[in-house]
Amino acid sequence: MANFQTHLNVGIFISGATVLWLQGAGLTDDPTTTLVFFALGVAGSLLPDIDADASKPVRAFFNLLGVAVAFAVTLPLAGRLLPLDLALLWGGLFILVRYLVFEIFSRLTIHRGIWHSWLAVAATTLATVDLAYWVLDRPPTTAWLAGLMVGIGYVTHLCLDELFSVDLLNSRVKRSFGSALKILSLTNPLSSLAMLALVLALAWLAPSLEDGLPVVTALAHALIGLADPLHDSLVQARDWILFW
Repeated sequence: MANFQTHLNVGIFISGATVLWLQGAGLTDDPTTTLVFFALGVAGSLLPDIDADASKPVRAFFNLLGVAVAFAVTLPLAGRLLPLDLALLWGGLFILVRYLVFEIFSRLTIHRGIWHSWLAVAATTLATVDLAYWVLDRPPTTAWLAGLMVGIGYVTHLCLDELFSVDLLNSRVKRSFGSALKILSLTNPLSSLAMLALVLALAWLAPSLEDGLPVVTALAHALIGLADPLHDSLVQARDWILFW
């Protein structure tokens, strides 16, 4: 399994290359939007390790989530509540998300489980699309590009995990091989069903692709093409190693 620094470095490279392609194709010319797309790609490349309870990215994610939830609830209430009440509410929400929600999440998930799967790729991609469209009021094409940047980063992480599962120097395949680029988690069917239900709900909420369908289709093909050849090559490498 690749370490945090490797995932970060490769995520930066892939995200940078992708936003340069978007600019070259005329899909984004606004510096702020380009920077946001880049950040989403890098974030997506670190997101699969959300199920690693002790990892720094997970704790950082729940810190940011706690801050985001606290501000999302308290900012609309500014002027309606006393400053002390707002501060107490903000702190309570942060503690609730950072510690209670984190604890529940860590108990319900296992590393290399459902969050290392194509279902998770779809869920995080669609969640980003829906958030950009419904909450941030972005146009459909922009929302889908934002989601696909997260998806490309996510798949990059899974591909790296599979790549590091094959030790060519010692001619062996690690036990973790095949646990990242899977469709769903067979070891935990309930989590797979829950993730599938989430994907269907997010897809139902997603905006129409009519205006940006050619662009999104091209990026989706690139996303799939990034993983399938690598997975096939790793399978061939495994078979070759086992043969010898």
